[in-house]
Amino acid sequence: MTRYIIRRLLQFIPVLLIATLLVYAMVFLMPGDPIRALAGDRPMSDAVRETLREQYNLNDPFLVQYGKYIWGVFTAADFGTTFTGRPVLEIIQQRLPVTLQLAAVA
Repeated sequence: MTRYIIRRLLQFIPVLLIATLLVYAMVFLMPGDPIRALAGDRPMSDAVRETLREQYNLNDPFLVQYGKYIWGVFTAADFGTTFTGRPVLEIIQQRLPVTLQLAAVA
C-alpha cells in the first residue's frame, strides 16, 4: 500500500507540471496586453507600463516566464500575485478548505 501511495505521489509531479504549462500557455496566448487591460480606461505612462511589464516578467519569452514561475513555486512556495496585488497563495489558502470538502463528498 505504501508503494502505491508513493507511486501516485510521484505521478502527481509531471501531471502538475503539464497542467500548469497548459494553463500558462493559454493565458500567454490570449489576445491583448494584460498591462493595458489592468489600466482600463485610465491613461498610463510608458514608464509605468514598462515597470509593470518588468515586475510581472512580461518582457521575457514564454519559456523563461514559465521557468521563473515554476522556480518560485518550488523554491519559495511563491505562486505570484494577481494584477490587483493580492498574493495567489492567500487566495488558495482561503478557498482550499471548501474545495477539500467538495472533493471528500464527491
